[in-house]
Amino acid sequence: MGTLRVATINCLNLALAGRRTYEGFAPYTPDEYIAKTQWLATLLDRLAADFVLVQEVFHEQALSDVVRQTASRGRAFGLAAPFADENNTKPRLGLIWRHPWQPRIESIVDLPPGCAVQVPERGEHAQFSRPLLRAIVGLPNGAALTLLNVHLKSRRPEYVEGENRDDPYAEARAQLRSLIIRGAEAAAVRRLVVEWTRDSRAPLIVAGDFNDAPGAVTTRIVADTSWAPEDRAQRDCVLFDALDVVRRPAPGCGRDVGYTVLHGGEPERIDHVLVSEEFVAQSKRAIGHVASVEILADHLVERSRAALQAADPNGTDLSRIFPDHAAVCVAIVLGGQ
Repeated sequence: MGTLRVATINCLNLALAGRRTYEGFAPYTPDEYIAKTQWLATLLDRLAADFVLVQEVFHEQALSDVVRQTASRGRAFGLAAPFADENNTKPRLGLIWRHPWQPRIESIVDLPPGCAVQVPERGEHAQFSRPLLRAIVGLPNGAALTLLNVHLKSRRPEYVEGENRDDPYAEARAQLRSLIIRGAEAAAVRRLVVEWTRDSRAPLIVAGDFNDAPGAVTTRIVADTSWAPEDRAQRDCVLFDALDVVRRPAPGCGRDVGYTVLHGGEPERIDHVLVSEEFVAQSKRAIGHVASVEILADHLVERSRAALQAADPNGTDLSRIFPDHAAVCVAIVLGGQ
């Protein structure tokens, strides 16, 4: 038996020094860029993952600079960040993998047929806010594992031109637009999940920044938590939260809990790793099981404190260096029970 480690991390505006990202977010200075890429490289070593699904990559070169500062000086890893060339101005998705894995990678830009929606005062939403990244990997037992990296539409209000941002009702409409977009993207991901898992024994992992809690409607749409245990056909297309199915070391150990962001100072878990039944120990179709789930969130409190203090005595604003999300890493033991 071997162990497969899959992680996800939202890097928070991983961009080259001097390049603009979001409005209101100043470009990184050379010193900030070095500090940020070094910190992420240390995290990458700490994760010791076979695959790391990354979000908010503006430039593939920046991701490459992270990998080159790991303990292996980059020799242990491959990487890809489609659309994140030097002229890119939008947050993209990326993948880092450990050699000798050889994933086949594709981007999914458009919502599947029939999944587009009309957004009030904005028109049709027919493409993912951030194109999905799909990777297909051959496992030792011959199965083809699909990894899907997602970054659903944020909860940030989606204003239209001319709206008064100081008007509470305008803000409500803007939040509604964001919710509709995120819901449409969740339903589109669900459409893909069903296409890939129905009548199939191929395992699937969907992970990334869902921008919603485990019990939120959008997250539940992706996983389809409404299934009935006796419905064999429906279970075939269900996804399971890795934290719900992780194998406990002993009876009565309780359920693991954790948070991946501090939103307004309140802890929330919006970064998820969802697995198909092939990685659920209780399933007759299991080819492995989730053995552990780690949430690396120790930097979030320090980042939150730094955001209030603006900068440390040395002049480095850690709220710009540290990601505003925790990393989540799932270890899956492959093989028999």
